[in-house]
Amino acid sequence: KTEEEARLAEEKRKAEEARLVEEDRFAEEVRLAEEARLAEERRKMEEARLTEEARIAEEKRKAEEARIAEEKRKAEEARIDEKKRKAEEARLAEEKRKAEESRIAEEKIKADEARLAEEKKEAEEARLAEETRIAEEKRKVEEARIAEEKINAEEARLAKEVRRAEEERKAEEARLAEEAKLAEEARGAGEE
Repeated sequence: KTEEEARLAEEKRKAEEARLVEEDRFAEEVRLAEEARLAEERRKMEEARLTEEARIAEEKRKAEEARIAEEKRKAEEARIDEKKRKAEEARLAEEKRKAEESRIAEEKIKADEARLAEEKKEAEEARLAEETRIAEEKRKVEEARIAEEKINAEEARLAKEVRRAEEERKAEEARLAEEAKLAEEARGAGEE
C-alpha cells in the first residue's frame, strides 16, 4: 500500500508538474500571443502612422507642386501681361512717332506752301513793281519827249517868227531905202 501510495503520489506530482509546465507553456503562449498581438497592433499603428505621414507628405508635396505651378502660371501670366503691356506701349509709341512725323511733315508741307506762296507773292509784287517802274520810266520818257517836241516846236515857231520879222524888217528897210533913193533922185531932178 505504501508503494502504491508512493507511486500514486509520484504520478500525482508528475501530473501536477506536467500541469504546471502545461500552464506555464500556455501562459507563455498567451503572453507571446499577446505580445505578438500588441506587436502587430504597434506594427499596424506604425504602418498607419507612416501611411498617414506619407499621405500628409504626399498632400504637402502635391500642394507644394500646385503652389509652384500656380506661381509659375501667375509668373507666366505676368510675363505675358508685361510682354503685352510693352508691346502695347511700343505700338502706342510707334503710333505717336508716326503721328508726330505726320504732323511735322504736314507742318513742313504747310510751311513750304506758305514759303512758296510768299515767294510767289513777293515775285508778283516785284514783277508789278518792275512793271510800274518801267511804265513810270516810259511815262517820264514820253513826257520828256513830248516836252522836248513842244520846246522844239516852240523854238522853231519863234525862230520862224524871228526870221519872218527879220525879213519884214529887211524888206521895210529896202523899201524905205528905195523910197529915199527915189526921193533923192526926184529932188536932184528938181534942182536941175
